[in-house]
Amino acid sequence: MKRHAALALIGLALAACNTSPSPQPQAQSAPPSVATAMAPGVTMREVSWYSEQVKVSGRLFVPKDVGPYADFSAVVLAPGWGETAETLDVYAAELAGQGIFALAIDYRGWGRSGGEIYLGQRVDTYDKMRFSEQTPELIIRRGRLDPEQQIQDIRNAVTFLQGNPSIDRTKIGVLGVDIAGGHVVSVMSMDARIKAGVGITPIISGQGEEKKSYIPDAKTQADLIKLAREGAPPRTASEARARNELEARLAVDDYKPFWRLEAIPATSSVRFIVAEADNVVDNVVHARAATGVLKGPHDVQSIRGALHDLTPPQKAEAAKLAASWMKERL
Repeated sequence: MKRHAALALIGLALAACNTSPSPQPQAQSAPPSVATAMAPGVTMREVSWYSEQVKVSGRLFVPKDVGPYADFSAVVLAPGWGETAETLDVYAAELAGQGIFALAIDYRGWGRSGGEIYLGQRVDTYDKMRFSEQTPELIIRRGRLDPEQQIQDIRNAVTFLQGNPSIDRTKIGVLGVDIAGGHVVSVMSMDARIKAGVGITPIISGQGEEKKSYIPDAKTQADLIKLAREGAPPRTASEARARNELEARLAVDDYKPFWRLEAIPATSSVRFIVAEADNVVDNVVHARAATGVLKGPHDVQSIRGALHDLTPPQKAEAAKLAASWMKERL
């Protein structure tokens, strides 16, 4: 008798449940759209791979004249807080136009990527059971904001690119926006495969804070206890929204990428592109302070008059600065 399971799939997004009907098969799917102009010969296609058994998706921008030899460099592009791969089109298109493969990713639980699967109820099992046939209810959660999980997704995207026969495995970079600018620091401190990084309007928390074991305050401790005792998967959209917000706050509170700067090898290079009039972060204690810790080549470029959320022309300017750094350093 074949093992079976009845799957009750509940897609819990940050804002609402997904009640859209399943898409019907089509004879021919339309090519994915790109929200920016691309250089002649540059193409874009949607790709997928796996990050800790979850199928994740991305938008791969391919330079012109790609041959069979592994001599192209490549960059993984990581979106900012709550954003998806499409928001990085301008950066990816500019990189590809400069002859660099560019892979903009959707983190797990966002965009076209799969979500996290949980059992909806307790299933009794123990080590001595060699086989157990169950009929569980599965819950799929989406919209979680977990920095450490996103870092792992970026590293798995690097591995995916290294399997491309046209890409030189020694020429890999990472670009991140907003909090993903901090992810650039984290990934480069953990993974020597990354030779160059660019953080755009980066949030790099931890400067000036004493490096010590995590000590939650009273409210955080109460929230942690509540999750440990009552942390079953949420069942409705409103429950999922509240849980996502709580878990995001707890995760960000414990995320200090600034502490990881000194672990980035001297052979790796980093550029930070900041907004001159940033209204969200203080560049002095984020990007500019970070350069005082880096051992390898680094610099800071400023977008004149820009606020934290760059306008389309400002994004185009930042894209050129990012592409020139990657082209020079990879």
